[in-house]
Amino acid sequence: SPDRAMNNVSIAFDRAVGFYDQTRGFPPGQEQRVAALFVRAGELDRSSHVLEVGAGTGRIALPLAAHVGRYVGVDLSRPMLERLRAKRAGEPVDVVQGDITHLPLRGARYDAVIAVHVFHLVPEWRSALAEAARVLKPGGRLLLGHNDSHRRADETLLWDAWHSVIPRDRTSAVGVPRERADIFPLDEGWTQVGEPLVHRYRVTRTLRALVERMEQRIWSSSWRLTDDETARGLAAVRAAIEAHGLALDAPFEDEQGFSVRAFAPPA
Repeated sequence: SPDRAMNNVSIAFDRAVGFYDQTRGFPPGQEQRVAALFVRAGELDRSSHVLEVGAGTGRIALPLAAHVGRYVGVDLSRPMLERLRAKRAGEPVDVVQGDITHLPLRGARYDAVIAVHVFHLVPEWRSALAEAARVLKPGGRLLLGHNDSHRRADETLLWDAWHSVIPRDRTSAVGVPRERADIFPLDEGWTQVGEPLVHRYRVTRTLRALVERMEQRIWSSSWRLTDDETARGLAAVRAAIEAHGLALDAPFEDEQGFSVRAFAPPA
């Protein structure tokens, strides 16, 4: 059926190209420390060949490429890859538009496959995971990067208001469930190698910025909502703000983290 066919389509980020870097990027100076996590987790060096699936605009690729021998980024979205190309300043990153469930690449060519927040967007994520195993060299590793942010009580209140009128199944992940996002390879027979590596940093935020991001629908989980559903969610959020007298413009500092886990494919 058409509905089932749509449910099997990975989510492309064409619509996010204009705001992705502003809403997903790291604070200045943090990107090199994140790159260092991948180098350590994958034991990468200047001879390493690395593939990133879901490379997007290069927030991982561009700082990491200088530490390895060859870096290839694959993404479903041509506009995202065009933004990556425009941002390059000599970094040796090759880009390929393609579907990560059917990689247009030869097997056993890469020392590491990197994935950051992509498998929850892919209904056929098991095929994508199998493709990662296929292109890895013997001894190669899948390196999963994952953002970890603390949600304050007032932020939780706004999200609870949102979900009070929008069922959670309307915004659930189409691929790997979010609660398994950083460890799902274990469910498919992969083995974690070593302990997770974590870099922590602080950011300054406001509740107004959160509400604006809800309004702008920057998260892919909101892209399937109708305009009426979005309007109802925002109305509930605004009612909660008024009922609790929340200060939208009061800045607060919060600790966030980025972790990298290494996995070896099934024998």
